[in-house]
Amino acid sequence: MTTTTLSDKKIAIMVANGFDEARFVEVQKMLLAINARLKVIAPGPGLAHGRNGDQAGMSYPVDAQLSETLAVDYDGLVIPSGDQHISVLSEELHASRIIRAFMREKMPVLAQGNALDLITEIDNSIDAESLKAAGGSANHENLLWVADDFPMGEAARKFGANCLAAVAESAEDDGDSAAA
Repeated sequence: MTTTTLSDKKIAIMVANGFDEARFVEVQKMLLAINARLKVIAPGPGLAHGRNGDQAGMSYPVDAQLSETLAVDYDGLVIPSGDQHISVLSEELHASRIIRAFMREKMPVLAQGNALDLITEIDNSIDAESLKAAGGSANHENLLWVADDFPMGEAARKFGANCLAAVAESAEDDGDSAAA
């Protein structure tokens, strides 16, 4: 049986205080529209506070702390843009651990805008300049980078396709190992 939707697929959205609320809400809406189950993961418990331009944004409940999160519990990872939150995440050892695990296991990752800087800081095999030069979006293995002004509907569609491809590949690998 081939999976054709993201129903029951758990997608982690990694944030810290100061994330770009507009980008967060856009990706949240688009992934919910294609039936993904979203979980907000952050350095601390309680609420994560967004930014709306130069002003404080709304606060969103945190579903899991980074220190208690394992990549294997999720089918995909989204990191929204936002200077302040990227700075916080770059200092967070558990964020690095989770991102490394997603990249190592070739699990789907969607990085919006300057979230690419965080990922390339952790995985220096990724050439950020080449990805950015490709236009509004680009892939590097399991990583999908989209510019801040890239249409989120298309980004969610591409990310969803990456998640479904990973699920199919995982099922193939399970079948191969069972046959061996």
